[in-house]
Amino acid sequence: MRLLTILLICYSVCCNAQGKNDLARQHLKGKIKTVTENEYDAKNALVVKNVAHYNDTGNQVDYFTYGPDNSLLARSIFNYNDSGRLVDVVRYKGDGSFNVKTTYKFDAKGNAIEEYNYDGSGVLFMKTVSLFNGNGNRRVQDRFNEYGILFLKSNYKYDEDGNEIEDKQYDSHHGLKFKTTYDYDNFDASGNWLKRTTYKNDDPASVTERILE
Repeated sequence: MRLLTILLICYSVCCNAQGKNDLARQHLKGKIKTVTENEYDAKNALVVKNVAHYNDTGNQVDYFTYGPDNSLLARSIFNYNDSGRLVDVVRYKGDGSFNVKTTYKFDAKGNAIEEYNYDGSGVLFMKTVSLFNGNGNRRVQDRFNEYGILFLKSNYKYDEDGNEIEDKQYDSHHGLKFKTTYDYDNFDASGNWLKRTTYKNDDPASVTERILE
């Protein structure tokens, strides 16, 4: 259950460079209100559907995750202050019960350099520390457990359009655990990708098809 929670945290928000809105940060072009992503496994079976909504300023306001039977698995709500700065993300389980609250610390450029994840009892169970490149893309992320011990390090690479193309994850001893790479195609008229193929250690793992409204 804890692993699923961590995966959903990574799905729903990767970073939040508040110097620009979420559409720009996520390299989404146009006045987009809703992004729906259907992820299929290597056998072309639907695994999960994720739906994100954006407000008039282009910032993400929620994130829903559904199972292949369209049952709600998780819901995330993004809260902002009067200046438009992200304050926290509150995540709920499919049954509506509270799951995780994430708060953030930003640098002068608006990059979320630290994230703090609290469980239902208000206990910190994971902290992440990130480094960003000049384009506001996260290039390194370190994850620490409730005791402050590093348990996972991620290094990221991007293409010239800012799309993530590689994620290498290492354990606390800097041993490579696995590598994830991405290929993109089927772009719309604005240049947004509509199809992404994911490889785990160079083996095809899943295909994500994206619908933009």
